[in-house]
Amino acid sequence: MQLNFTLQVNNDSWYPTVEIKDLKTLSGDKANINKKLVLQFTAPGKMTSGDITVSSDPWYAFDSQVESSEISNGIFDIKVTLVPTDGQPIGSAITNIHMGLNKSSDTAPDWSTFSNTFSAAADEEPNVTGSLVVKCAQLPAGLEQSSAELILTRGEKSEYLTLKPGQSTVSLPAGSYSVVASDLKTEDGTLRAPVNVDLNEVVINKGAQTPLNVTFGAVQHSSTLDVVISLDDIPGLQNEALQLSYLENGVETQRLSLRTGETLRLEQRPATGRFALQARALKLNNVAYTFDELSGQLNGQYHEVKLTRAQVHQTNESLTGAAKLTLHVSAEKALSTTFDLHLSNGAATPRRYQFDNIPAMQATSPQTVALIPDTYTIETGSFVNNGTVYYVDVSPNPLVVKANTPVQLNVNIVEGANLRVKGFPDYLTFGGCADMSPSNVDDLAEARVTSVFKYSGDDGMGDAGGYLDPAKEPTSKIIEMARNVSAKTDDTVIPFMVSYTCNLSLGDVPNIIKDPVRHQYSFANFIQSLKMAQATKDATHPVPAGYIVNPDYLGECQKYGYAPTYPIPVRKPLSDAMAHHGVNVAIPAGITDTLKGYIKAVNWLVRVVAPDVVLGWQINLWSVGGSQWVYNDFSYDDVFDATDGQHKKMTITPELAGKLSADYALLVGVFEDTEYQQANGQTAIAKGADFMAADRYEADDFTGRAFNNGYCYSPNEWDRTFDFCASLSRHLRKPVMPWQIPASRLATQAEQVGEMEAQFWGTGGSYLMGHPEIGDSVEAINEKLLNLNFLDVHAAMMGHTARELFNRHAFDFSQPKYQDFPARGIFHVQVGGGATTGVVSAVNNNSSSWMRPRLKAYRQHPVAFENNRAIDKAKK
Repeated sequence: MQLNFTLQVNNDSWYPTVEIKDLKTLSGDKANINKKLVLQFTAPGKMTSGDITVSSDPWYAFDSQVESSEISNGIFDIKVTLVPTDGQPIGSAITNIHMGLNKSSDTAPDWSTFSNTFSAAADEEPNVTGSLVVKCAQLPAGLEQSSAELILTRGEKSEYLTLKPGQSTVSLPAGSYSVVASDLKTEDGTLRAPVNVDLNEVVINKGAQTPLNVTFGAVQHSSTLDVVISLDDIPGLQNEALQLSYLENGVETQRLSLRTGETLRLEQRPATGRFALQARALKLNNVAYTFDELSGQLNGQYHEVKLTRAQVHQTNESLTGAAKLTLHVSAEKALSTTFDLHLSNGAATPRRYQFDNIPAMQATSPQTVALIPDTYTIETGSFVNNGTVYYVDVSPNPLVVKANTPVQLNVNIVEGANLRVKGFPDYLTFGGCADMSPSNVDDLAEARVTSVFKYSGDDGMGDAGGYLDPAKEPTSKIIEMARNVSAKTDDTVIPFMVSYTCNLSLGDVPNIIKDPVRHQYSFANFIQSLKMAQATKDATHPVPAGYIVNPDYLGECQKYGYAPTYPIPVRKPLSDAMAHHGVNVAIPAGITDTLKGYIKAVNWLVRVVAPDVVLGWQINLWSVGGSQWVYNDFSYDDVFDATDGQHKKMTITPELAGKLSADYALLVGVFEDTEYQQANGQTAIAKGADFMAADRYEADDFTGRAFNNGYCYSPNEWDRTFDFCASLSRHLRKPVMPWQIPASRLATQAEQVGEMEAQFWGTGGSYLMGHPEIGDSVEAINEKLLNLNFLDVHAAMMGHTARELFNRHAFDFSQPKYQDFPARGIFHVQVGGGATTGVVSAVNNNSSSWMRPRLKAYRQHPVAFENNRAIDKAKK
């Protein structure tokens, strides 16, 4: 039932309010509300349920659900649903609805300017639609069977309209929409016409019609090429990535890398001239391969440019002086799998050797392929077998081969992390941040996430000022949300609480870390959350929840160089906290009033109070003293080295940063077990942490709080970030969870980029999931993003502009980068943050709708832990 009402708006500078009264039917009768009242409107800020007061006669208690979606800078579409807590019909009892609003800024429009957006309905959704009347010209000659789309975007939501000649009408929710049109083109892309609209933005008003006129520009002819590699019948090249150059009229315009079976389309090439495709010669396993040039006319037609056996010439290399190679493999245990070794001399025409499917067991084996004298770099890496990561170490590397001198490579296979973390499936998974908005459940379900995380406590910062009211602890609510998501997807969804038992993110580290009162209250509030989680365990949910504890704690302690014996009050505040919640277990002697004792206390507390949850600690990229090394290897004057307890000058690489952080975490007992006596007197073992969470910095690259703080990443920096994660896992021999990874994406040249602070552009999502529209081209990235200026203080590290940053290193977004994550020790990735793009639309609205369908598609073909392999980039 749609309703009328009277509306009064108070335009306060920071906290405007509205009063809604006199709810009536459209015919003028009193409203008769059965189950719910729904209000929809647009506002210059956000509200919470605490901003809503409902007056009624007789009195009813109401639950208020608020959903917000940002549609432009600081402007939100808001939906409020009011439901009586006792579930009884309320008829016309509501006399007044008072709502306040936290205005987004002092420059935001007055709320009264949105008065015409308010709608109300009883027991159904409000009717807030209007009509867009599209008048489309006739399709140009040659394109009559083609189609083009209009994309109307309002905030996160987009409507796609297929253009048809003549007039058509479509119903849309009221609001302002940007209008973008794709080109009208033939299927092969050789004929196209630009689509012109007379308005780049349309305003849809309730119950009204808005006209939009569409015409077409001049028809354009161009050539299209499908580049195909088909070399299945040449065994030596079946798995080889060929390096290709594409030329137009003798000038190279693009470089490609393709394997057999792959196809790459090149559209909008000139309609006249000549093209050529040249494959780079190579030498593989003593066979030299050269390739005929493929060429033809650019004539406005479609061409399949296919490289087959007919264009390949093979010549056996001279083996004069060639040396015999023997592999000596050492393995901690015999494995029923194989590994690969690749050797390369790095020449302009590279000579490479591939030794594939080598048994991963103790053996000494002469190889049938001899090595031509030269110096070779060995490419190897890691692989996953039976859920565990194994590393292949080779020496010497590089390998110097002299004429007629046999050489031996010593291969050592080292066991690493077991990726089978309790509660998680046997494949790489993704999770997302929640802010408890009602829309979270649908968003998270659409993305098919395996975990949901939120900060615990009232303030998300440890609640160190007192014992927290249980009603303010969100653990039970996030568990309920995770199970609601699970009910929609039939997947296991693990709720994760991010818990501060000591919040060193606040600074003032030496004082906070030694404050027994803060420890007591934070321990107690942690116990409360743990008990809530453990209480929800059942047969369907044997792992009821997960915890990531103490962001920034290890990083700060490592930077300061605190030793394991660094004095911290632990036992008394822990005892007092346990007594407050009735936890009657003796604190073991291994938990001392030291830094190591504190860390072991947190782990022990989890295992005693909530033995079935899964636990991880967090470490930061900057734990070595800074994160400048992400851009380039960087020298720091004061780095703590846990191996000898000394501070020293070091040049930090991703591998060294991971090793130093792992060494420190092991030194202070993060993964150390603790023996204790249970309440029944029996001896038990409290395990250390299950995994390590690795944190980059939770801000979208193209927002001020990211790039002004030295965080704006190109693919090179993401490569180095995940190199750090791989090294961290290797040296811990524990699984790693990248956490709070921004899932924002880049914009292409064809997209509109408005106010960047409001739109949350970035590279994390494009890197993780792939972004073939950008591929390997800097110029495919939106000009406005590339022209972003960085602060001078960061210029040496990041460059002066984003364009400069992206031009420093070759990259390719064509494929997702998560493919080898398991072999790098990564079992799960958490995306998003409290103010950073993830998968929920309520946090911000630019990239979550882009990320969700890609995560959903990923779940159709997830990356299994078995047979996953990675090449060590440091050895390439």
